[in-house]
Amino acid sequence: MTLTRRLTAAIGVGTLALLGAAAFAGPANADTTGGNAPAGPYTLTITKLQNPPGGGTPTDGSAQTTGPTSGLTPIPGVVFSVAPVNGVDLTTPAGWTTAAGLTVNSAGQVVGGGTTYTTGAATALPASGSSGVTSYTTSTPAVYEVTETNAPADTELGAPFLVTLPLPQGGNWLTNVFVYPKNTVQGAPVKAVDDTGVYGVGASVTWRVASTVPNQVAGNAFTQYSLSDPLDARLTPPAPATVTVSLASSTGTAITLPAADFTVGVSGQTVTVDFTASGLALLTANPGAVVTATIPTVVGAVGSGTIQNIADQTIGTQTGTTVTTPSNPVQDTWGDLSLHKVDPNGKALAGAQFQVFTSASDAQTLTNPVAVNGATTFTSDASGAVAIDGLKAQNDGAGADLTYYLVETQAPAGYTIAPAFAQAAGGYAQTVAPGSANPTVTVTDPQAPPIALPLTGSTGTTVFVVGGLALAALAVAAAVLVVRRRAREEEPAA
Repeated sequence: MTLTRRLTAAIGVGTLALLGAAAFAGPANADTTGGNAPAGPYTLTITKLQNPPGGGTPTDGSAQTTGPTSGLTPIPGVVFSVAPVNGVDLTTPAGWTTAAGLTVNSAGQVVGGGTTYTTGAATALPASGSSGVTSYTTSTPAVYEVTETNAPADTELGAPFLVTLPLPQGGNWLTNVFVYPKNTVQGAPVKAVDDTGVYGVGASVTWRVASTVPNQVAGNAFTQYSLSDPLDARLTPPAPATVTVSLASSTGTAITLPAADFTVGVSGQTVTVDFTASGLALLTANPGAVVTATIPTVVGAVGSGTIQNIADQTIGTQTGTTVTTPSNPVQDTWGDLSLHKVDPNGKALAGAQFQVFTSASDAQTLTNPVAVNGATTFTSDASGAVAIDGLKAQNDGAGADLTYYLVETQAPAGYTIAPAFAQAAGGYAQTVAPGSANPTVTVTDPQAPPIALPLTGSTGTTVFVVGGLALAALAVAAAVLVVRRRAREEEPAA
């Protein structure tokens, strides 16, 4: 995904301060009557720069090649317009006296001495180039209002400022005037996910949003500072009290953030952290500090397998411009796992029980089974199906797909546990990819062995055979005795 440009801007440096009192009060040694001011043409060169951490230093209207502007980052693509202020005649001493008391109010109007001044036709300048520079040339001496009218995406428009052409400076006159309005850089918030120790749907996943407080230019305090997180529909939003907000310096030192300095709201799927007036003052006083919102959620379903999350940072300032900047996208990934329980003939078996583990060692000891929506045992139904919906596919939504170990803890009646899924073997290793298209794992249980039955012609028939032979022998012996007795009876007497 293409990230939205992170550069946003606050107001231009108060160019009145940049030009100083010299711009309107007149130099001590210069004759400010119209006849002594140099004739045109006059050139105004505007260099748009990022506001440095210290907020910048006023300049005097001369070109700056070193010093306060050295090393600052230019901002291209900013459009200005220049319009003369009506009713101020710089060909007269009175005009210069009037100019010295002029300011621009919050509505962008030129005011001074209780009078609101109109401006003439505005001239649009070319957008600032790669070096942040654009310019305006005129032959008419006047007070000019310079207004920032357009800027790149996610860029806050700066406040209007005033400048005189020509510009009195140090007893002389500048017909080429250089101004360096600064813009504050609002970096995009940084989003992160933490699913450490989480493996099954129904567990809690934490999302963090970190926002670096911009360095505001003087007089442009925050009027709004909020972080919002529109959660995916598969995530159960937290209770507001479980969302934590912290503030730390750029070096990580904690800054006390009173509970009264912010509020947490949950509306539908959106969690919002808003800073109150006291919190806005605290942030304005701590440029470069990091605000971190920690948002716990519960994963409720796998769906497509990828749960993406993007947070928004919204900052408003006294210039009246509000800018919303999205964070980097992060994701959490989940997958479904399906088993099919059958006998050696492919017949579905109901009643087989399984558990899931994250390591072979846990599988061997049946410790720390993975819970999915609170269940740690998964049983095959009448069709032999076992649905495990679902398991975390990757750590923090990135990297290699995770491997789980499936143990059959109980076989259906009349069958024994499949050897590959046995506890002693450390379970069956199966990798889970994001989504619901993971292949179904077939688990075949051997049939339980039968009890040994007696065999025909074995011990049971021997008894009868031996008994029969004994009876036959007795019958033969009896017949012999009968024959002998008769033989003696038939012998003649001696």
